[in-house]
Amino acid sequence: MGKVHAPEFITPFSPFWWGCILIVGLIIFVIVRIPLHWKNLKRRNYELFIACILILNNIAENWYNYSTGYWSLQQNLPAHLCNVTNILCIILLINYKQWMAELVYYWGLAGGIQSLLTPEFTIGMDGFNFYSYFIEHAGLLLVVLYSIIHNGFVPRPKSWLVIFGYSQLVVLSVSILNYAIGTNYMFLREPPSANNPLIIGAWPFYLICFEIAAITHFRLF
Repeated sequence: MGKVHAPEFITPFSPFWWGCILIVGLIIFVIVRIPLHWKNLKRRNYELFIACILILNNIAENWYNYSTGYWSLQQNLPAHLCNVTNILCIILLINYKQWMAELVYYWGLAGGIQSLLTPEFTIGMDGFNFYSYFIEHAGLLLVVLYSIIHNGFVPRPKSWLVIFGYSQLVVLSVSILNYAIGTNYMFLREPPSANNPLIIGAWPFYLICFEIAAITHFRLF
C-alpha cells in the first residue's frame, strides 16, 4: 500500500481559482476552435490527438504517484465518476457512438463543471497531480463541446432519464468496490471535503442531495 495524500483544495472565487479557470477556459476554446480555422486539418487525426493527450495524462499521473510512493488502491483506481467519464471520452474520440456521447455529455458536464467550480485534489496538488486534475476535468468539457460543435451531437429525447438510470448502476458497482476494499470512490461512504453547497448533511443524507442534484443537472442539460 502506498502513502496516502490528504485532500487539498483551491478556494472558489479566489484570485488563484479565477486564474486557473480563465486559463482552462482559454485552452478549451482554442482547442475546440482549431478545426474551424485550419482547413487542411484532418478531423479524424485531430480527435486521435486529443485522445492521446488524455491517455498520456492518465499514464503520467499514475506513474508520477507510483514513482513518489503515493500510488494506492485507496486513491488511484479510476473509480470516481469523472475518471470513468474520462475513459469514455477517450473511447468516444476513437469510435464515436451516440449512446456513449450521451453518457459523456451528462456525466462530463455535471462532473466537469462541479469539479472545476469546487476543486478537490483527492491525491494532492504536488507536482504533476495539479496539472493532471485540470487536464482530466477540463478534458470532459472539451470533449462535450467538441462533440456538439464538430460531430453535431444532440441528446435524444428522454436520454437524461436513461443516463440517470445508468448512473445508478455505476453507483451500485462502485459501492460494492468501496465495501470490498475499504475505499471512498465517488464519495459514497463519506462526503467530499470541498466547500460545495450541494453537500448537505452526513451519510446517507448527502447522497440523497447528490441524487437530486444529478437528475436536476441532467434535466437542465
